[in-house]
Amino acid sequence: MINHLYSKILYLLFINMIFTNNKYYIIRIGNFAINGNSKILYFLFSLFICIEEYITIKSIDCFKIMFGSSLLWAFIELLLHISKTRIIEPMYIGFGDNKKLLNIYSGIFLQGLQEGGFVTSVGLYFGDRLYNYKYLLFLHFFIIFIISNIHLRNNDYTLSSKRQINTPMTIFLMTSITLYNIKSIYQNPIHNFRQIKMLFVMVYICSIWSFTVWYKGFRKVEILIKNNNNNEYIQKDVNYFNTFLIIGYDIIFEIGIAYLTFYNLFII
Repeated sequence: MINHLYSKILYLLFINMIFTNNKYYIIRIGNFAINGNSKILYFLFSLFICIEEYITIKSIDCFKIMFGSSLLWAFIELLLHISKTRIIEPMYIGFGDNKKLLNIYSGIFLQGLQEGGFVTSVGLYFGDRLYNYKYLLFLHFFIIFIISNIHLRNNDYTLSSKRQINTPMTIFLMTSITLYNIKSIYQNPIHNFRQIKMLFVMVYICSIWSFTVWYKGFRKVEILIKNNNNNEYIQKDVNYFNTFLIIGYDIIFEIGIAYLTFYNLFII
């Protein structure tokens, strides 16, 4: 029974998702993805913990991974936009009648700050302090803030971004990144435990965040099955198992494994 379930998961994740012509999408809904205010807030939190680390232990590791990953991830977001892998709507900053619409490139930079800089710096910072209950308490207070912020946000159900996770370019990048990380881990075993702790924190936080936004309707998945007879695509009814696998793939591989690259680039 367990072996059958394990085989089914492997098939859906690696064979049916990657090596077929079907299309798998993660769709962001509402103004959550286009709200520049929240991205600036997460950047400020990252900056705060980096400053705290420098003051307390004179380390600039947090700064290095935050700024390095922000710039590199913004570049990746630009490639996703140019290749139309991710359809990104313009972001805004401000409140009420004082909202200002940003151009697409400013939005891509803010996206890099949050999805690159915030996740990696938080993962490294709290991973290094995983056995300190005071920092763990601080981390969970912040997680409660994230969940509360999601639950209090209204959903206008407009499409904000749509990204296919199994385009040839995406598969090529993920394969290259994974091979590079394996090589770096093998050559630098002294860093392995630190990387594992960082990976755990990133996957932990992003799992809570991803499934919370899915539960609140800010994220959903879409599957298009190719009909080999006429080369047309048919939209498949998505169940909870499909959703879990696709969002799980995004968390573990496109966040966890991919973001370890920034550690290997900027820390080692």
